[in-house]
Amino acid sequence: MRNVILIIIVCFCEACTSNRSMHSDLIDIDSCDYFNDESFDSIISLTSVVFNDSIICNPTKVALYDSILFSLDAAYSSDTLINCYSILDKHYLGAAFLRGNGPKELLSATSVELSADSSCFWTFDITKQIWVGRQCKELNDGVFLPDENCKILNLRDTILLAKNNPIWLEKGFIVNSLFKYKERFFIYDSINGAKRAILNYCLQFKDAYNERIMADIFSTQRCITPDRSKIILAGRYLDLIEIYDSNGNIEKMLKGPQRDFNFKFDVERSMKNSALVKSKDSRRAYLSVKSTSNKIYALYSGKSKQDEEHYSYSRILYVFSLKGDLLFKYILDKPIIDFVVDEKRNCIYATSIDAELIYFNI
Repeated sequence: MRNVILIIIVCFCEACTSNRSMHSDLIDIDSCDYFNDESFDSIISLTSVVFNDSIICNPTKVALYDSILFSLDAAYSSDTLINCYSILDKHYLGAAFLRGNGPKELLSATSVELSADSSCFWTFDITKQIWVGRQCKELNDGVFLPDENCKILNLRDTILLAKNNPIWLEKGFIVNSLFKYKERFFIYDSINGAKRAILNYCLQFKDAYNERIMADIFSTQRCITPDRSKIILAGRYLDLIEIYDSNGNIEKMLKGPQRDFNFKFDVERSMKNSALVKSKDSRRAYLSVKSTSNKIYALYSGKSKQDEEHYSYSRILYVFSLKGDLLFKYILDKPIIDFVVDEKRNCIYATSIDAELIYFNI
């Protein structure tokens, strides 16, 4: 009987520990589950294969539509902004957008997203603050033919500045502001144009610095589930994953793999410039987050600027259920900066530290 009581007490204490609050100089976090690398029972090593290195470019972010792989080109010397490839035969299909000031050109791109009905792919130009949509068309003689009739949404707003990474919902879209942090994101109604700020009341921010510095420290990567029912945020510097429903209600928070949060940066230069200036001790958390119909994939860095391997690339990919349960951990043989999961073909496509498009069979 005594042993049974001890077991009950231990289990109760572990349950309380998993939901214990976290406190730091910049934020208090309540009602959060914690994990670390030892929390994963299953650890799987993945070996990469080069997908396509025949095009001279610098691919960063990737997106997938059916059998078409999109890659954002960060090479300033290139006139292509978004390239397309066939994942069926690995051929280059052409450029969906060119870089420039022309009527059908963009200056920059931060994401490629599909519309709710998957009929259009949308690219956000953060410089112009416009969201451009083109209809997805089938492959024709091995050439990708985007619809020339672009749909353009001007998201420039004098009240809400520096919007970034819009993503379609069923009846609107979400977007965040680079200058806001208490407002985790905004939900826009595409019918009446109304916008609603989404707050997470489990996060108590301490206004230690100006809004722009705090907004950068607590900035996030974002994605939604294919059925548009859940919105997932993963912190760029705070290793926190937030899971919301499509109405902006928080459902789950996961903190890990670090227990504490003590982000280091150049305080003096940041205060002088009114913008975050990182130091050699600045540490990255999540680099990218993607969702399938039943899983969340989160690419975690955990490295600082002084690490030998660039802290914006990582070999660690955590996998969770949509309820926040820990499933398994992937160890990649090559560091990547972004990825997309192909559920149909059990494959992960990624952009590597060697500026290549690669893939992993899972």
